[in-house]
Amino acid sequence: MNATARADAIVADRLRLAAAREPVPGRATGDSAAEIAASLAAASPHAERFTAEIAAAVRGTALALDAAQPHPADLWAAAAAAHRDPSVWFEQAVLLGHPVHPLARSRGEWTDDQIRAWAPEHRSRFDLGAYAVEGLDGTGRDDPRRRLPVHPWQARRYGLGEPDFTWAAAPLMSVRTVSIGPSHIKTAVDLQLTSAVRHVSAAAAANGPVLSERLAPVAAKHGITLLPEYAIWARSADGTPLAHLSAIVRTAPHLLGHPRAVPLAALAEPCPATGRPIAATLAGNDLESWWPALVHVALAPLRLYAATGVALEAHGQNTLASFTGDTPTGLVYRDFGGIRVPPAQWPHIVGDLPEPDPEARLTKLLAALLPTTMTAIVTALADWTDTEPAQWWSVVASDVRGQGLPAEIADAVLREPWPLKATTAMRLADHPTDDLWIRVDNPLAAR
Repeated sequence: MNATARADAIVADRLRLAAAREPVPGRATGDSAAEIAASLAAASPHAERFTAEIAAAVRGTALALDAAQPHPADLWAAAAAAHRDPSVWFEQAVLLGHPVHPLARSRGEWTDDQIRAWAPEHRSRFDLGAYAVEGLDGTGRDDPRRRLPVHPWQARRYGLGEPDFTWAAAPLMSVRTVSIGPSHIKTAVDLQLTSAVRHVSAAAAANGPVLSERLAPVAAKHGITLLPEYAIWARSADGTPLAHLSAIVRTAPHLLGHPRAVPLAALAEPCPATGRPIAATLAGNDLESWWPALVHVALAPLRLYAATGVALEAHGQNTLASFTGDTPTGLVYRDFGGIRVPPAQWPHIVGDLPEPDPEARLTKLLAALLPTTMTAIVTALADWTDTEPAQWWSVVASDVRGQGLPAEIADAVLREPWPLKATTAMRLADHPTDDLWIRVDNPLAAR
């Protein structure tokens, strides 16, 4: 089967799965992704847009499959050699992206050549320009020589010309966030990636530096290192911050004592040649003791939520396991745009992050951590070892029970159906960036 046929089958399977559990307008009929997309969207006024998005996803997935490279035997050595930021190799090892989103490899308007030049699954490198844009402002670093980092795609669209200087950049899993070595820079792009056009809102620019500073000490008590942020943005003539000409800068994990930081999503990534997931490669012959260590590290956001009421959006892209040798020993978290905080404790946080309902905050955390991230890793390990997923979930259940979590949190994790974002139904809704939730079976309920 060639890459295009394989890509079509992957996207088609995701659409069938969505049709079986999400409130989509139509039924899944047909064989190809295009046919199934058309049938799901038949009663929707957004059918034309949706089918075009699915076509772009198939194209991007096929390009990713064509770019697949076998994993080296020594992953740590390969990561050290690939880039001065050793997290880059693992970020770029993820071929297919989000495990259930139908648009995981959609790159919007980008051409095939642009995808190869700028997308992480193509192991790309490019120059990130710094521009002296009018009305620059920012947080955290008052440098009179400040320049705005702008993605090449964005710089061309707005005619910014030649930059004042450039950094050698490598894109990370989120595409528009890049590593320049000591820093990760989240750029703004007029591009829909999965569900939304990826700008940097004024709220995100304001919230990130405050959250990363104030939450860091208590997060550290629970084994979580937050990547500190500062922001920089251009203003219009009337002083309004420009979301399309803004950036967020974070300190890279290796400068904060985490030279072996691996996104949780990468741990589920299989070698294109052997099928062996990165998790199994790192664990080596010690998978039985390695897995409980990873589980305890990965579940740290539950402990932070119990202590503070702050719900991290702890999905596989935002959350990285930090290793000492081959053993998971800590968690690194980045990106505060999707977290939820109790308003009374965080009066200066703006936008949609303040959420007074603790159940809504917990939903945000559980949906990111359990039915997507942890499920992907469990599935990868069970498939590789030819074992039942229940064997791996029993370790998760045991760890949760041993944490002494409040009953309402423990019950939500161990007994109740898990929340999951209905990403396909959202694309067919009138307001496609508003969260829609479904409930899926909880594999811990019988443990």
